[in-house]
Amino acid sequence: MAPHPAVTGKDIDITSHRRPGATSPLRPAAPSIVFVGAGRNAHNLMGIFEAAGVDVRYVVDDAAPGTVLGKAVETIDGIAGEALDAFLTITDPEIARAVRARPAVAQCRWPSFAFPNAVVSEYAAIGEGSYIGPFSLVTDAQIGRHVHLFTHNSIGARARIGDFSAILPQAMISSDVIIGTGCLIGSGALVSAGVTIGDNCRIGANVVVRRDMPPGSIALPARTLVHSRTRFKSAGNPPHA
Repeated sequence: MAPHPAVTGKDIDITSHRRPGATSPLRPAAPSIVFVGAGRNAHNLMGIFEAAGVDVRYVVDDAAPGTVLGKAVETIDGIAGEALDAFLTITDPEIARAVRARPAVAQCRWPSFAFPNAVVSEYAAIGEGSYIGPFSLVTDAQIGRHVHLFTHNSIGARARIGDFSAILPQAMISSDVIIGTGCLIGSGALVSAGVTIGDNCRIGANVVVRRDMPPGSIALPARTLVHSRTRFKSAGNPPHA
């Protein structure tokens, strides 16, 4: 079995996201927030955040000026040095990591978000800047930093999800699963109990994964085929499912 990817306590807020008496979907609570990234996921998230009562002030992106659903788009470098409450909307792991490392956002605070109808166990640990979407279930799992659970996701007991990973709608992560950093799990996929997924893996839509995946591999639909992402791309195929 591949070694478990590191999901350390320093990366995770070890307090519950949904404390008794909590009224804000943001942890820590914030009166308003700035979106970092003006791509398609900013459009996806804008209405969800606002439906949960979060005031999205404006959006920052390198492709400024412009608007996203009526919100002004300003430059990322324009917020340099500001201590803002921000949310990273970008789900492509490589781009998200690069933007998060930029000096312009070094002073930002990164609350995590859980939609009010999501069920998040008081024993769950949620990292900064992570997103728990509508109708999702998180048990006593550890969720790293800037992880996105889109909607109707289930995260089983003792599962661990590494930083900058994205779990697309209706994907299910069973108990005792380890998912590394920078992974993309396709819609409707199922990762079976006890499986370890290495860093930077891609799992296609509706794939059932029953065995470990080494770092940098891809599992394709129809039959579960595990490939090296490097070999797959060099053969002229798209970079991920």
